[in-house]
Amino acid sequence: MPLPHARNWLPRVLIAAAAVACVVVVTLRATTAPMDVWLYDRMMTGLDQAVDDRIVMVVVDDKSFSALGRWPWSRGVHAELVQKLSAHEPRGIAFDLLFAEPSRSDEAGDAALAGAMLRAGNVASPVAVEDSQPDGPLIEVLPMPTLIEASAALGHVEIDVGADGIAREAYLYAGLGSAHWPALALALRNIDPDARRDGPLPGLRHPDGEPGTRSAFLWHRDYRVLVPYARNAGFQQVSYVDVLRGEVPGELLRDRWILVGVTASGSLREVLVPEANGRNRMPAVEFHAHLLNALLQGNAIVPLALAWQLAIGVALVLLPFAVYRPRHRIRRAWVASTAGVLATLLACVLLLHFARIWYAPTAALLVAFAVYGIWATQRLRKSHRLASSDGLTRLANRHMFDLTLERELQSARRSSRPLSLLLIDVDHFKPYNDHYGHQAGDEVLRKVADAILVWARRPRDLAARYGGDELALVLPESSAHAAATIAQTILEDVRALELPHAQSPIAPTVTLSIGIATFYPILEGHDIDLLKRADAALYRAKREGRNRVHASSGTPRAG
Repeated sequence: MPLPHARNWLPRVLIAAAAVACVVVVTLRATTAPMDVWLYDRMMTGLDQAVDDRIVMVVVDDKSFSALGRWPWSRGVHAELVQKLSAHEPRGIAFDLLFAEPSRSDEAGDAALAGAMLRAGNVASPVAVEDSQPDGPLIEVLPMPTLIEASAALGHVEIDVGADGIAREAYLYAGLGSAHWPALALALRNIDPDARRDGPLPGLRHPDGEPGTRSAFLWHRDYRVLVPYARNAGFQQVSYVDVLRGEVPGELLRDRWILVGVTASGSLREVLVPEANGRNRMPAVEFHAHLLNALLQGNAIVPLALAWQLAIGVALVLLPFAVYRPRHRIRRAWVASTAGVLATLLACVLLLHFARIWYAPTAALLVAFAVYGIWATQRLRKSHRLASSDGLTRLANRHMFDLTLERELQSARRSSRPLSLLLIDVDHFKPYNDHYGHQAGDEVLRKVADAILVWARRPRDLAARYGGDELALVLPESSAHAAATIAQTILEDVRALELPHAQSPIAPTVTLSIGIATFYPILEGHDIDLLKRADAALYRAKREGRNRVHASSGTPRAG
């Protein structure tokens, strides 16, 4: 037995299931990733990031090149820099400069740098990854052994870029075979015990897959975070050569985090970043400063794990279905869809601003818009159907009948194919209503309409309520014989229903009278009134005793 209101609920359930399936597939396939990235960049412009004034960049700039000559410089120069910096007791020093090979011509410089780093006790050195040869396996490039021993920490300097070449994210741990190297910014922060946090690190765990599931020759990454760039203020920056000359005030270096890197034109490693204030590039050392800034302030942004992304997306997609009520005065399709869109954007903004979590909303937004489009189309079709159908019998109404009959008459004239019309009347319907009541009368009309609708099988056939208890059936390209066969079948089908009619003088059950008219364009002129002819045939059927079929005498006989 069908469930109550299944006709109304089943389409909504199917649309909801399709919406859930769409948001799951789109999320899993990352189809909307470019739009999510665009939206993320727009939202981040309104999220002001403070700059930690304890971060200082010591930069190898054009001024330093002019003063100290061509690169690379003697390691003894860098040793002198470490000595100058450590004299002011910074919290930590990190080099974004890799000294991988011993100098054959300056062994004293190598020894001086290693000794200065060892005495300072708070210097972090970089670890890089590169191809061993073109298209060959990856290798880790570490500092030379004496510098490894002298370093307080080692940190990787990988800068990951998206499909558009822009760096938005960082991995707090990475390494060849396993994610064992902290990021340079994290390694620098952890040098100071007071700054090292005891709680869990931020970041999405194992974005490349669970440990042990990937090759030992691949670069593994862990703790993925999005870097919130400080757009409205810059980090303190001093020239490398100015530090060597003692021209930088000690207060600017004392108790600070020092990052050493290159910003000189022609020598720097630039990074593309989301545009802000007309600037979309920065030196690699500044990227590490932004990551360090996020770690020190605890405001690194964590992308949602896939399971949570799916769960929130599904919940937000289903929200409009909980709000939408087709017949409610307020909870209409546009209100429900707007609620879903606003809830999605609100969830995204609140998670980003207050929880520092990035929820990619575009999949849910697109599905919400698609659902609204489906609802709007359904409503439009329903409105069109209501405008052209009879509310009681669900057959076409009189207006639709008139339009269809005129259209089919013109088509018959063009194609020279016959057109048949049946006018159908319920016998003694008024006494039935008076005796059984109007609700019972309405039910009889619905059942008779269903019996007629069975024979409107072809796309152009039309069953309609002509008026009151009169119904009609338009049968394009149907001969008089075919129309008579259908009419007789309808008559018998209604008799078989055995609907009681105690007030009928003809039979104890409901019966019909049917008039048939057929237009043969080849045999007749074009100026005919098919409706008048069918009405006359119906009148004859009634006058001859009802409960019968009568064909118009004006209809030529087939054959």
